[in-house]
Amino acid sequence: MKTKLLLLCLGISATLPLRAATSNGNDFALALSEARSAAEKTSTLDDARGRPHFFRFLTISEMSETEVNGRSGVRIVASEPASLMNVEFTVSASNSMKVLKDSPETKIGDAVAITGKVESCDDAKNAIVLSDSIVRHKDRATPKPGKELLAEVSPTAVVYSYTEGPRPLMVEARDRDLLKQKDQIMANGGGKAWFEYLEAELAKRAAARAKGGQP
Repeated sequence: MKTKLLLLCLGISATLPLRAATSNGNDFALALSEARSAAEKTSTLDDARGRPHFFRFLTISEMSETEVNGRSGVRIVASEPASLMNVEFTVSASNSMKVLKDSPETKIGDAVAITGKVESCDDAKNAIVLSDSIVRHKDRATPKPGKELLAEVSPTAVVYSYTEGPRPLMVEARDRDLLKQKDQIMANGGGKAWFEYLEAELAKRAAARAKGGQP
């Protein structure tokens, strides 16, 4: 029975759409903060909207009790260290509330790691607004140097995906410079030209990395 259940779970996970994959929230926040124009910022936000992102090292600046569908919850505003943007979210699930209340009880100034779907960006508050948020664990305000920094703020984290072409294309943090060409290429050739450019450039970089010629 356990074997059948495991195979069923594996089968379900294999059929999940690529858009459902959890992306690196810290990298997304940094990309959003570094956008050089309103159009680039909108493009970065639109691509991330509705997808789950995993944020670490969020230092809480505001906490207030609230109610979500008749359940007690907590609204939190926290600071993301790489981008200096705020992240706003509300949690009410029992597992999240337990993490917050476990001794020592989470308070303003503490840090947490969360997963949440990107909903919007509040420019007036310099804040990323999330929904369906879950507190994963209590955290540090900054990553440790060395191995943890490399492993947990990974250059291979997905920061952009394009799913309107013949095949989904995923751009990792180390290749985010390619996104600078998006607006110009889309304006001149539309989605087809953007897909062809992105696919060709990603293939070149993959080949170079396979030969050890590019980080």
